Amino acid sequence: MLHKAERRTATTKTVRETEAEAIAFVVGTTIGLSTGRASADYIHLYHGNAALLTESLEVIQRTSAVILSALESAASASSRESSLAEAS
Repeated sequence: MLHKAERRTATTKTVRETEAEAIAFVVGTTIGLSTGRASADYIHLYHGNAALLTESLEVIQRTSAVILSALESAASASSRESSLAEAS
């Protein structure tokens, strides 16, 4: 999603990597993955910091919400299909 966004060409690699990793962290944590310090270490590797995360918060929240909504829709559809198959 971020790869094809218009703002990609207007941001630095540090911004892109920080946002992508923060989104991965939010989505992963929400679905129950344990990432430990991996996300923080990765963001630090690309020189991201709290100020950058704050500046990018809207993008991180919006993109994470879209991904989580898609996952929820897919899980609901899968659950309905399983219920129909069991009822048959």
